[in-house]
Amino acid sequence: MNQMSKSDISLKTVNLGYKYRLYPTDHQKQLLSHQMFVYNQSYNICLNLWKKESEKNRNLEKEEKKYRKATSYDTVVKRALSLRKISFKTVVTQQARINFLNAVKKAFSKEVVAERQKALDKAQTPKEIAKALKLGFPKFQSSKEPHQSFTWNNQGYSILDSTDKFKILQIMSKKIRFRSHRELPSNHKMCSIVISKDSNKYYVSFNIEFQKEIGLVISKGNLDITKSIGVDLNIENFAVSNPITLLMKNIAEVKDDHLILNGSRNRRGLKYAKAVKVLERKQSRRVLKIIKSKSKLGKNHRKTQNKINKLNKSLSNQKQDLYHKISTALTREFELIAVEDLKLKNQMTKSAKGNEIVHGKKVKQKSGLNRSLLSASFYQFVSMIQYKQTMLNDKLFVKVNPAYTSQECSECGNRDKANRPQQDKFKCTKCHHQTNPDFQASCTIKKRGLEKVA
Repeated sequence: MNQMSKSDISLKTVNLGYKYRLYPTDHQKQLLSHQMFVYNQSYNICLNLWKKESEKNRNLEKEEKKYRKATSYDTVVKRALSLRKISFKTVVTQQARINFLNAVKKAFSKEVVAERQKALDKAQTPKEIAKALKLGFPKFQSSKEPHQSFTWNNQGYSILDSTDKFKILQIMSKKIRFRSHRELPSNHKMCSIVISKDSNKYYVSFNIEFQKEIGLVISKGNLDITKSIGVDLNIENFAVSNPITLLMKNIAEVKDDHLILNGSRNRRGLKYAKAVKVLERKQSRRVLKIIKSKSKLGKNHRKTQNKINKLNKSLSNQKQDLYHKISTALTREFELIAVEDLKLKNQMTKSAKGNEIVHGKKVKQKSGLNRSLLSASFYQFVSMIQYKQTMLNDKLFVKVNPAYTSQECSECGNRDKANRPQQDKFKCTKCHHQTNPDFQASCTIKKRGLEKVA
């Protein structure tokens, strides 16, 4: 392609989150944890009010229905917290109310309503019907969960310089250190701040808006087809249609020039996973004893659970770091990236145990497969590619129909179940094209992606 000129460069408004590790003192930890508790309580009060209001309006005519104003929620929340003698920051209670109302709005969006109706149509037992009716609606927040957070608006804070590695977040009259591993854009505008806690670590996320210089905007008119790629998502690897070994140098291990290993089998990850399994078995035995003796959970239970949470977080961090590196390399190199439009949550990982009417088959095998699929975090990886490709670079990203990608020959288009006689072999019954089945699927995905763009 021709070299870019200044006229090709344009500005684009980008909304992005920058996350940093916080290092609060013990006193600051207590303050932050208390605000997380306040946020949960405020959210739950709003949800309880909304449920009562919905119950009253259920049997009324449209003209007679009454809905509470946003300011009314704030008044009730503050009164309830004051009566319970819980100190709070108004910013936190208001942000809890804003997030709750956004959750209600999302629950009545076209996509969620359609999903709820689809689940109702498939439901056969009273339990399944009750579950389908609750689908998409906001749930009560628990302060016992390992992951906690609260939202702060874009006022009442400041970021101060400290050292090369650290900066200081001044909020609620406290100065909290955070590790500044990357600078915020110079022209950024702060939208909101989220302070979160995971097991025993604290984080701050700055949700910002800024102007980013974008090079040549890629469209179907100026797309270089040689810089198009299809990605097939698998439990142990990501198969790509183009040779990728040099691009993944010092990032990820590549097999046969087309299979990027996603780290599910690395030694350190397996070590952590094995440790988690041992601790989980120990925890389950302890819980069974507690249930039989009808006693309360003790300190040992909490200590073991903290260990499990830390190990799971380590596994998650490794995977997220690798996925960021792989997705960044792909989006920098290719102008079009095509992936499968997988319905992982509702279809691929649906339980096989069935219900009281229809009993499932091979439940344990399907349960193990579901765990592996969810552990691979396909949605996370695809989301990374999508926002880096479209929002940060103005390139092309498409999702294609995943049906029969492993059975369709990309050379001649022949679709036949016999094309894949074994899990690790692909041989076309028509043109006798033979290759790795995952690589073959990635070529079919790329072909479908180019057809969709064209």
